[in-house]
Amino acid sequence: MQASDQPGIFDLFISYKQRDSSDLVEAVAKELKLRGLDIWLDSGQMHPGDSILKSIERGLSDSIDAMVVMSPNYFEGWSEYERRAIFNLMVDGKTRIIPVWHKLDHDDVARLAPMLLDFVGIRVADASAPQVQNVCDKVVNSYSPQQRRSRLFELFFTCVAKKYPDDQDIAVWVGLFKNNLDAVKSALDKGADPNIRDTELWNRYNRLVVQDCWPSWRKLFLYLSSIGAIGQPQ
Repeated sequence: MQASDQPGIFDLFISYKQRDSSDLVEAVAKELKLRGLDIWLDSGQMHPGDSILKSIERGLSDSIDAMVVMSPNYFEGWSEYERRAIFNLMVDGKTRIIPVWHKLDHDDVARLAPMLLDFVGIRVADASAPQVQNVCDKVVNSYSPQQRRSRLFELFFTCVAKKYPDDQDIAVWVGLFKNNLDAVKSALDKGADPNIRDTELWNRYNRLVVQDCWPSWRKLFLYLSSIGAIGQPQ
């Protein structure tokens, strides 16, 4: 299975330090693409003459989630800028982070990025084939291409819920995505339609929140367009 090459959408943005982890990251990205994920990696998306800052910002905007490959020299320069930007997106509920500890132990992460200790990470020692396979196995287990649709709707509905907190149909979907049974039961008790489809809610809100939810709106629009769902009966 190959990556889908959907325009403007990447499953994962990979942030790393070239001098520490380039061999590892290139191998991981290649394998993840073979397994069907679309990967944003600087070596494939940035070209001579491109603005580094604008390329990073566009890459983050176009990506659903992020892999942060932490290494001894990661916490400086452009990689540190990426880490801070990714963390801020995570705090706002706009992305999820997969931490990879490359040649770092618990004490190193506690010293350099204690806020990331709360996330289950993947430890890797080198760029050997078994290590690369281990990373990819764990990533695909939670970030498979089959989950792309649900992740895009999760991001979009989470944003819509902030603007329309009283819409119980949206609340049901957000509760489902967050595995929150109490939230789902509460929304249903308040009149939510348990049979409403995700695309029905897209049609209800896409014109209303295009500005407020632009990053998630854009990615979902491109995805729905790529599978022929835009403008067709659901």
